[in-house]
Amino acid sequence: MITLEQNGFVLEIVPEVGGAITRFDWKGRPVMRPAPQGVTNPLDCCSFPLVPFANRIENGKLEFEGREYPLPLNFGDHPHSLHGHGWQTSWRVETVSRDRAVIAFDHAPDAWPWAYAAEQEFVLADGGLRMRLTMRSRDDKPMPLSLGFHPYFPRNPGSRLTAQIDRMWLSDSTEIPTVLGEPRIDLPHGVVIAKAPFVDNCFTGFHPPARIEQPEFGLEIALKASAQCPYFHVFIPNGTDYFCAEPTTAMPNAFNRPEAAGVTGARILSPAAGLSVEMAIAVRDL
Repeated sequence: MITLEQNGFVLEIVPEVGGAITRFDWKGRPVMRPAPQGVTNPLDCCSFPLVPFANRIENGKLEFEGREYPLPLNFGDHPHSLHGHGWQTSWRVETVSRDRAVIAFDHAPDAWPWAYAAEQEFVLADGGLRMRLTMRSRDDKPMPLSLGFHPYFPRNPGSRLTAQIDRMWLSDSTEIPTVLGEPRIDLPHGVVIAKAPFVDNCFTGFHPPARIEQPEFGLEIALKASAQCPYFHVFIPNGTDYFCAEPTTAMPNAFNRPEAAGVTGARILSPAAGLSVEMAIAVRDL
């Protein structure tokens, strides 16, 4: 485990468990949902990276440049490929100091037939945490990609999420986006998580920062993301102690959509090129 500390913030990272964060506190109060001790499943952690694709690819079949690439179904009996490789990969430690860490992994071609390198940088600053996720091609062919972050936040009776967005992708019964429509929850005016319906949807036109109020902990959290992340995936499951607010570069299943890349966010990475995205979480007393 890597532990960083700065100005009352404590960040713990377990590289071998999907490069995931297992603790992010400020002055003893949880900013992200804490992971259980000895955690081995990234889905039980505070946050994990989405690389080389964000969220779902329908039925594990990726359409790219006129070809179909079958991908493993990597989430139990779920019918779609989920979240890419990073969350199910052991990362190596590159650099560690008191307030900064860098971890990385390299992907050799397999069912995902493109070679790439991924890196995460974590920095604790005066106001909170800054994370950078970078993916760099090691292939001689263009490759598809979408990147993002998957943080979990505690769900308390007073937890409230506010975000400036435009529209919402409505989804089918397996959570694949189907129609771009009006949002079912009023994020711009703030949503009390405990009173919200089930949500597992992608919102377009994300204008950071999102604001998370945690009155039970006396915390206000500002979630920022770089301009390359104009999509905001919100997951509010029923009967849990958490919710997720995920900045991403693209909507789920982006490469299988008929719409233009300007609508879906689908990106193509040229040989030897790279893309970096950032998420920052600033914390103050409410």
